[in-house]
Amino acid sequence: MRLLGAVEIATGAGQLTVQQPLARALAVRLTLARGAAVADEILIRDLWGDAGNARPTARLRVLASRLRGALGNEGEALRRTPAGFSLDAAPVDLDLVEHSVDSIDAARRTGDQAAVFDAAAVALEQWRGEALADLREIPFVAAEQLRLESVQLELEIAHGEAGLALGKDVGPDLERLVAAHPLHERLVGLSARALANRGMRAEATARLAHLRTTLADELGIDPGPETLALEAKLHEQTDRAIRSSLPPQTKSFIGRQDEQLSLRARVSEPSVVTLRGGPGVGKTRLAREIAESAHREGRTVAWLDLAPLQAGDNLPSALAAAIGTDGGGPNPLANAIEVLPGALLVVDNAEHLIEDTAALVDDLHAATAGLTVLVTSQRALRISGEYVHRVGPLTAEAAAELFCARSGLPPSDQVDAICAALDCFPLAIELAAGLTRILSIDQLADRIDDRLRLLIRGLRDSGARHSSLRAALDWSHELLAPKARIALRRVSVFAGGCTLAAAEKVIADDRLAVEEVGGLLTDLVDRSLLTVDSTGRYGVLQSIRDYGLEQLRTVGEEATIRRRHVAWCTEVAAAGEQYGRLHSTHGLQRDLYSYLNLEEPNLLGAVDWCLSTGAEPALVNEIVAPLTWYWGYRGMLTEAAGWLRDSLTAVPPDSPQYAAGLNALAIVTRKLGRFAEARELGLHALAIMRRTDEARGTIQVLQSLTLAYLALDEIYPALVCANEVEVWTRAVDFPVLRGAGLNCIGLCLRMLGYADDAVKLFEEAQACWDAIHDGHGYVIATGNLGISAYQAGELDRAREYELDALEVARDITYTVGQLDSLETLGCIEAAAGRYEFAAELLAAASHGRQLIVEPVAIPDEVMDLAATDEFVRSKLGARFDDIAAATRRIPLDEIVRKVLDRG
Repeated sequence: MRLLGAVEIATGAGQLTVQQPLARALAVRLTLARGAAVADEILIRDLWGDAGNARPTARLRVLASRLRGALGNEGEALRRTPAGFSLDAAPVDLDLVEHSVDSIDAARRTGDQAAVFDAAAVALEQWRGEALADLREIPFVAAEQLRLESVQLELEIAHGEAGLALGKDVGPDLERLVAAHPLHERLVGLSARALANRGMRAEATARLAHLRTTLADELGIDPGPETLALEAKLHEQTDRAIRSSLPPQTKSFIGRQDEQLSLRARVSEPSVVTLRGGPGVGKTRLAREIAESAHREGRTVAWLDLAPLQAGDNLPSALAAAIGTDGGGPNPLANAIEVLPGALLVVDNAEHLIEDTAALVDDLHAATAGLTVLVTSQRALRISGEYVHRVGPLTAEAAAELFCARSGLPPSDQVDAICAALDCFPLAIELAAGLTRILSIDQLADRIDDRLRLLIRGLRDSGARHSSLRAALDWSHELLAPKARIALRRVSVFAGGCTLAAAEKVIADDRLAVEEVGGLLTDLVDRSLLTVDSTGRYGVLQSIRDYGLEQLRTVGEEATIRRRHVAWCTEVAAAGEQYGRLHSTHGLQRDLYSYLNLEEPNLLGAVDWCLSTGAEPALVNEIVAPLTWYWGYRGMLTEAAGWLRDSLTAVPPDSPQYAAGLNALAIVTRKLGRFAEARELGLHALAIMRRTDEARGTIQVLQSLTLAYLALDEIYPALVCANEVEVWTRAVDFPVLRGAGLNCIGLCLRMLGYADDAVKLFEEAQACWDAIHDGHGYVIATGNLGISAYQAGELDRAREYELDALEVARDITYTVGQLDSLETLGCIEAAAGRYEFAAELLAAASHGRQLIVEPVAIPDEVMDLAATDEFVRSKLGARFDDIAAATRRIPLDEIVRKVLDRG
């Protein structure tokens, strides 16, 4: 039986339905007897009352018979004995409640408030509403309901008392109960204590005063001694209220609206919340805003700034001084605990005293009911129950808004660039905005890269640590252990972040063991000086990186660490060549491009250092030459050509390295449209390679030279080189370039008019590249098959090839391949009479080639494009230019998606 709600009856076979209320009432009355027999006269009185009834015993027996029938197979549980009726049934919910009451009594005797709280919660969960709610009209039920309501109320009180002792937020439950029982002294006292724990002492004393007045007016009695003692204690605590002393904030707070909402909800309940972030990121300002919000809502707020304190200082005494209690006695912490219930305590700048702060906060939170502690620190406290909120840079929009608000200038591209250069850090932006009093926005934008020297004048009331960007970083740097300082300055050579393996390769030496690097980087992440993403890649914000590089120069380590970084970059480039275009089993894949894209800032940083401060131009060739395909993908061919020319001035002539550099320069030059220059560079490189007997190098130069000859419409020299490539690659098992050789022979034959033979070679090249999963090569061969089909007038087949090539090129982010396919698809659409769509495709491809500076190189393709462009212009007239102008505003990936969706 379940009685704490509408009556439920169940057996091992499931729920039973007893329709007649009197039959259910009989079952309940017998169940409450716990198996004992109940005399007929008692049952008759409890079920029908004292009103006279004809033949009451007979009526009882009929009722018992109906109950037995309703019980079905369990009918034998109802028994008739000389002493009366009995029922073999248990009130399972009531039994559990009574067992919980016993557990609560035992736990109270030992002072185990957690056990009281849990047992009361379990018991209260048994109520499903009003007890015996479906039997209100039965005479004995009213008294039983009163008894059960009393048990429920005692459980609610036990739950509330234990919850307050444990620092739990039971205020809403107590408010609900006080509304139902406004003169219940224990409940009103508990609700007053809950209000005081939330810092609302005035409201708490007012509630007790109202209770005292109401008891006298309505009942003519005084409150009990416990209530009077509680009222006196709250009056005393109100008289000794905390001195709230928030730091001044004269300027508006900008940004972080969502963070504020989330944090306000967090600190509204007893908790420990740590705002963790790097120097200058705005932790103190955010904490000040949260604290001010709580203060406006009537909560007591205290502020403890740890910045002036040093290791060994007495934190409890500092806290007492901050809140205005006695800090000179034997136990200043106890004095603080007496006045902190329900308060919000902000502990600012904790990173340099993190262990002592953790101990203080842990003690306060455990001993002070309703206390919330909000900590700002570059490191987490790492105590039980702590919630750590990572405070990062502002969003770009909020950063620009902050700069404009502080400088009085309108939004502009220069403002956005300045904020980005400052990592969107509030401190740096405030300092930069202040400089607009003496510098124009253009002057500031031009100088912002020298941020450490530039941002040196903060507000006088901002404190020493926030007076300049350098001061904020100095504070963090001085807190580091010696080896952590070494790690920070050395890892700053990585312009685009790094993996742990890369860091171990570059920063470890006899002063910093490899096995120590991971722990040191983790420590720097914990101190908010480095970041780490979900893949385990470490990053360093530009302001902190500048500071680290300055430290590297100061200690005289820059040249050594930079050379190690360059050596690591040459390994990255070599891997990019091996797995990108020359590996026999992998080929170009999207993950390789993504990897090089991540490392590009490091590669460019190494090139820049080699060509400037480092004076190591020969090393540039080792970084740039293996990745000519990648620079083409990235539209950086002009830059790559310049790097290679600068590098070759320091490489020994007639060496394989010089020839490789010449060949790389020839490839880049050809892609830039300077075909004759590329041919001469290739011939020079080939002469050197033949003398050095470098098989693979010779094949690479021959392949590059083939394409230069083709671009110059010198078909027979191109055919000779392409055939030699095909022969060489079969001899040395070089399938990537064998596919290239086959493809180039096909191009020669196509241009000589042998279309069918060219198609067979393109198919063979496609199969060769596809077998080694070379997406780049697959796109080239498939695109050439599409061009051949187009030239043969097989438009549907041509479209099928080109859409296949376009999709693969899109998937591996091969920009040139996408442009090639769009051009051929434009020719196909024009031939099919869809001139406007053809104009879109031709304009998109033309604009894309202008951006990456890589023109079409194969003569018959150049002629096809020129003829189609002229034909479509003749059909559309001025509309062609309108379509082209509109198309140029659409990103390439959107156009490709549109084409593939259209099919």
